Amino acid sequence: MIKGKKKEKKDKKDKNTKAIIKLMIVIAFFLFVILVSRMAINYYSSIVKKDIAYNGKLIDQINISGLVLYEYDSYDVVEGYSLIKTYEEGSRIRVNSLIGSLVSTNNPLYNDLAEINDQIQKKQQLYEINTGIISEDIKIIDNQVRKSLLSFSSVLSSQTLSDVQMHKERIEALNEYLNDVKSGNNEKQQHLDELYVQQQQLKQAMASDVFDVVAVNSGYLSYNSQYNQQYHTYEQMKTVYPSHLHDEMVDNNQTELSVAVKVATSKKFHIAVVLSSSDAARIKDIEDLKININTSGMDVYIDISKVIIGNSEDNETVVFFEVDNGLSQLVSLGKFDGLLVIKEYEGLKIPINAIYNYKYSSFQKMQVALVKGISVKFVYIDVLYTDGTYAIVEDIDEDYSFKVYDYYILDPYSVSDGDVVN
Repeated sequence: MIKGKKKEKKDKKDKNTKAIIKLMIVIAFFLFVILVSRMAINYYSSIVKKDIAYNGKLIDQINISGLVLYEYDSYDVVEGYSLIKTYEEGSRIRVNSLIGSLVSTNNPLYNDLAEINDQIQKKQQLYEINTGIISEDIKIIDNQVRKSLLSFSSVLSSQTLSDVQMHKERIEALNEYLNDVKSGNNEKQQHLDELYVQQQQLKQAMASDVFDVVAVNSGYLSYNSQYNQQYHTYEQMKTVYPSHLHDEMVDNNQTELSVAVKVATSKKFHIAVVLSSSDAARIKDIEDLKININTSGMDVYIDISKVIIGNSEDNETVVFFEVDNGLSQLVSLGKFDGLLVIKEYEGLKIPINAIYNYKYSSFQKMQVALVKGISVKFVYIDVLYTDGTYAIVEDIDEDYSFKVYDYYILDPYSVSDGDVVN
């Protein structure tokens, strides 16, 4: 009897020991799994570099040098005479407008006439604000005053004393004009009329020492004349080859001294450039092209209305861009440097090195390795545009999305789908 109880007690003890051992094994297993997981996480965290996806922009553009082509009327220099201007560079001129006066510099009244012309020119620019609606005029003048005041600090820091004085005088003149418009005062216009009378009297007093230059046709005025510009029209250059156009743009650095002023009579200008034949082929049917001119102190965008493909040689092609806007800026240019803006792309911007199969995109689908939770998921994408360093992409995956603020692996070849990462 006692023997049986001892055996039963021993069996129970053995059973409890086995249960404890099993429990310890289970605990050890879980600890092992946790340890391995942590080791894996720490391992991948130490070698896998990630980044956050953001929206960005890339511009498909080509560096260009262009030659501006248009027909014009020229008014030549007279020896011993100086041109007194009556309009600003790039102004739109009507038929029969007085565009300047050739005045003998030996005449004692020359400086007086030059000073009065300068005053007239400044007031003419001011009185161009004349919509016929007083409230609208006040609004436009007030906006110009605000803009001038905002830019005054930069003028103070970067311009000469004479430029600062001119800027100050313009602000004062705008303020006076604003007050005149508000009060219905017409003294400024009366002063302008008086200046016209004085101008005419001085011209009469100078007699044969003054030759008025009157516009035969309407157009855009320029006092800048480039060498050989009389040949720079579309009709004369539409059959040139790239080598000829290259030579013309080199010669265009010279100035034509015999022309005092010119008025561009073309309703549309052409811009002639030389592109690689491959670039010429890819842009010929694209709409909404623009040219960004960032030379000669300018930074303007010109819309292109038509692309005309010219002659080719040695893998280069002459291309003509027809434009009907920004002519007041273009008229001053012979040659310029800038950018041909083909298209702007916006979307998720990532390095091309982060795109899996990018080098083999012609026969393999491209992917990006995303961090979904704590594991890696490869998501199919499409590249909209690349500049060789970065790419604008969008996801085309049926199961997973790629969006702003998602984490992606910078080196997708260092991981596999399903890998655990921190």
